[in-house]
Amino acid sequence: MVDEPLHDPIPRAERIERRIAERRVELMLRYLKRLPAMFVGHVILAVVAMRQGLLVWPWVWLAITCVMMYYRWTMARKIEKYSAIDKAAALPQLNRGFALSGLVTAPIVMLAYATPSDEAPLLIGIMLVTGCAVGAASMAGSVRAFVGLCTPTFALIAGGWFLRGGTLGFSLGIGVLIMYVVLLASVRDHDRNLKELMALVEDNAQLSESVELERDRAEAASAAKTRFFAAASHDLRQPLHALSINATTLEILAQRGNDVLLKEISRGIGSALRQSSGLLDTLLDISRLEAHSIEPKLAAHDIGILLRAVHDEYAALAAQQNLQLKVDLPAETLWCLTDGDQFMRILGNLVNNAIKFTHRGSVTLSARRGPRGHVLVQVADTGSGIPPDQRERVFEEFYQLDNTPHDRAQGLGLGLAIVRRTAALLRHKLRLDSIPGHGTTFELRIASAMPPSHAPLPAAVPARPCESLPLTVLLIDGEAEGLAALVTYLTQLGWSVKGVEGGAQAELALANGYEPDVLVIDYRLRGETGLDVVERVRRRLPGVPAVIVTGETAPERFADLTRAAERVLHKPLSGDVLARTLQEVVAEAGALATAPGSARQ
Repeated sequence: MVDEPLHDPIPRAERIERRIAERRVELMLRYLKRLPAMFVGHVILAVVAMRQGLLVWPWVWLAITCVMMYYRWTMARKIEKYSAIDKAAALPQLNRGFALSGLVTAPIVMLAYATPSDEAPLLIGIMLVTGCAVGAASMAGSVRAFVGLCTPTFALIAGGWFLRGGTLGFSLGIGVLIMYVVLLASVRDHDRNLKELMALVEDNAQLSESVELERDRAEAASAAKTRFFAAASHDLRQPLHALSINATTLEILAQRGNDVLLKEISRGIGSALRQSSGLLDTLLDISRLEAHSIEPKLAAHDIGILLRAVHDEYAALAAQQNLQLKVDLPAETLWCLTDGDQFMRILGNLVNNAIKFTHRGSVTLSARRGPRGHVLVQVADTGSGIPPDQRERVFEEFYQLDNTPHDRAQGLGLGLAIVRRTAALLRHKLRLDSIPGHGTTFELRIASAMPPSHAPLPAAVPARPCESLPLTVLLIDGEAEGLAALVTYLTQLGWSVKGVEGGAQAELALANGYEPDVLVIDYRLRGETGLDVVERVRRRLPGVPAVIVTGETAPERFADLTRAAERVLHKPLSGDVLARTLQEVVAEAGALATAPGSARQ
C-alpha cells in the first residue's frame, strides 16, 4: 500500500499566496460592508462644495458616487457567498473596485478648488485624507488597492495646493505628499508582516497535519495491537481451556486415589496452568480498560475486610518466598467509597508485584485515616526500591524493572499499568514512594464513606462443587476437545450433563424433553454465535440462566456478552470456578423466581 502524500502537492509559496489573498479579501469585505455608512461622509462633501456656490456639479458627483458604492457593496455581498478558493480568486476584482472608487471620488477635489476660498479645499482634503487612511488600514497590505484608491485623491489635493502657491499652498501640498508616502510605507509594512504571518500559519498548518498524521498512525498501531492481542489471546485460550478442565478432573481423580506421584503431577500441572491463565487474564484486564467496558460499582466498604482478604489470598505465596505478609490496621473501622472487586484487583497486583521483587524482609498492607479525612491504603515492601528515573516508566505497559532475562514467572509487565488505570477509573489517587535499597511504598488515597445501615454479612467459605446439590447442564461448544473435557468433569461431579456442538442440536435436545437448570455456551460456534443460540433457546425455555464461556477478548464484545448472559467467563478457567459459577447463577435465578412480584414466579 502506498502512503498518501503528507502535504498539499501545491508548492509552499503558492499556498502562502493563497492564504494572503484569503486574508486580504476577508478584510476588504469587512470594509465594503461599511460603505452605506461611509456614504454619509460623501453627502457632507457635496454639501461643503455646494455652500461654496457650486449648485449642480456636487450633486452630479454624489449621484455617480452613490452608483459606484452600490455596485461595490452588492459585489461584496455576492463574493461573501463564494467558497474560500473562489474568494481568493476575487481579489483582483476587489482591487479594481478600489481603483474605480478612487477615480470617482477624486473629482470632488477639483470642484473644491474651483472656489477662491481655502475653506472648501481644507475641509474636503481633511475628510478625504482621513477616508484614505481608514481605507488603507482595511486593505491588508494590498499596495495595488491603496494606489488605486488614494493616488488620484492625494495627487489632486497636493497639485491644487501647489497651484495656489504661497507659503500655505506649498506647505500643505508637501504635507499631503508626505502623508501619502507615510501611508504607502505603512501599507508596505502591513504587506510584509502579513506575508511573514501567513508563512508561519502555513508552517504551523503543515506541522499540525504532520502531528495529526502521526497521531492517527499511533492510534491505528494501538488498535492493531489490541486486535492482535485479542486474536492471539483467543487462540491461546482454546487449548488451555480444555487442558485446565482436564487438569481439574485429574485433581479430582488424584484426590480419590492414593497415588502420591499422581497427586504431585496434578499439583504441578495446576500450578503451570494458573501461571499461564494469569498472564492471559492480565491481557484481558488491559483490553477491558482500553474498551472502557468496566463500570465501577462504588459502595461503602470496610477497608480492613478487603485488606485481610488480600492477605489471605497471598499469604501462601509470600511464605514460599520466605517473606512475611503483614496487615497493619487501626483500632477504628475505616469505611471507604470504592468498588470492592476492582479495589481487590488493584491490591492484588500491588501485593503480587511486591512479593515478586522483594527477596527478603516483608510486605505490609496498612490503612489509616489521612489528615483530610481520606482513607490512605499502603502496600510497602523491603525490596531493592525503584530508582528515581524509573518511577514513571514502571507504570508503562510491558516494562519491567530488573527483568532483562524476561522471566515469564514475573509476568508481562502489565500489573502496574492496570493498577494506574483502575485507580484512575475509581478516582483513587495513586502515589509511589521509593528509596533505592530500602523498599517501595504504593499509596492509594480513597474517599471516606459513611458505614451502611446494615453491615454486610461475612462471606461464607464456598463449598466444593461436588459437595453441593448437582445440576442439570446443557453444554454448547463447537470445540470438540473443550466440550469433551467439560462433559467429563461435570459428570465426575455427579451432575447430569448433555453436550452438543451447535444451536440446532441444543434445540433438538430441548424438543426431546431435556430441561437444563443452566446453559453453558461458547461464544464462537460454527456458523453462529453463542448470543444467537441464547436468544433461540430462551424462546423455547424462557428464563433459563446462561453462562457464556469464551476466549474472545475483543474490547467491543464485552458489553454485548454481558447483556446476553448472567455471567461471562473467559477461557481458560478451572473446573471449580465454572461449577461454582453455575451454582451461583442457578441460585440467583431461583431467588429471583420466588421474589414477590417477579415475572418468573
